[in-house]
Amino acid sequence: MVEISSGQLAKLFDLPKPTIRHYVDEGLLTPKINETNGYQQFVERDIYKLYQIVFLRNIGFSIEAIKDMLKSDSVLPELKGSIASIDDEINKLKAIKNTVVAIIEETDDIKLNEIQFIEKENRMLQKLPQTIVKKGAVDLLEAYELGYSHLDTFFFILDDNLIETVYGLSQKGSEDKVLPKGIYACKNVEYLNDTQLEKEIASFLQDPLLEISKGNEIVIYENIYASLGFSDKQLVTLEVAL
Repeated sequence: MVEISSGQLAKLFDLPKPTIRHYVDEGLLTPKINETNGYQQFVERDIYKLYQIVFLRNIGFSIEAIKDMLKSDSVLPELKGSIASIDDEINKLKAIKNTVVAIIEETDDIKLNEIQFIEKENRMLQKLPQTIVKKGAVDLLEAYELGYSHLDTFFFILDDNLIETVYGLSQKGSEDKVLPKGIYACKNVEYLNDTQLEKEIASFLQDPLLEISKGNEIVIYENIYASLGFSDKQLVTLEVAL
């Protein structure tokens, strides 16, 4: 029977030696003691047991929970019960990946303070209740109570008479307004204050490149994903359909 030291066992599993000592102290591993030198010696059964411990730790079980599990003949009941939490973790990781991809896509080709012509897909919008729009801004806490998240985009749309209406994204069938698929003139600017943003909007609408636009309706929203791609910038996107 092959016997290995705690250092060799740690190397085999790419673990720090103190972790092996911790598992021994907790009674999860029970090495033999070499009578000649007093060193701990682990056999093949210990290698299997450590794999089991590491596997259960990776799932999310605590040391105490693992100790209780290993007292029974089978860990299957706990493994079956862990599937839902594993699925939750997978969904969280997928959401994180989607956010990372969105940040990269939104930031990769962005040009600040320049008009870019970008094709947009249909965007279904739902008018926000006036109770959550205060002093020209969305009350994020009240929006959260209505089911919106901190990464949701809110659209401030000014019509020909500069009357502002605020929308959030909605599902098809519950929309109050649709921003149709097509080419939009887009300008990304850094938000510093309301006065500066008003000047940016006025300058944008007066740009000769917008002479071919279908109207003066302007779409304004905080570009959250692009902002997350910078260290210290809050970006606002201005859009006009062409």
